[in-house]
Amino acid sequence: MIKESDLRQLIRDELVNIPQHVHSPTASEKPLSTKELCMFLNISEPTVIKWRAKRKIPFLKIGSAYRYDKAAVIHALSEQKNGGSRR
Repeated sequence: MIKESDLRQLIRDELVNIPQHVHSPTASEKPLSTKELCMFLNISEPTVIKWRAKRKIPFLKIGSAYRYDKAAVIHALSEQKNGGSRR
């Protein structure tokens, strides 16, 4: 059985190894909801749902809610626009 203090240290050690861009959005930016993303990109909710289903944009699913890192979405869309890898 692993001690709680050892488990906490193991988690801390692993978190240090995660690249910063994967960690989370910048501290000042909270993840966007689907409606906020629609307003930011000036697109409809069905478009976001289609893009999400086709994995054109990155997202997090927390319970039944979807959240989006604005910088990651912008990056994914510009990669596609510039002929980057498609899934």
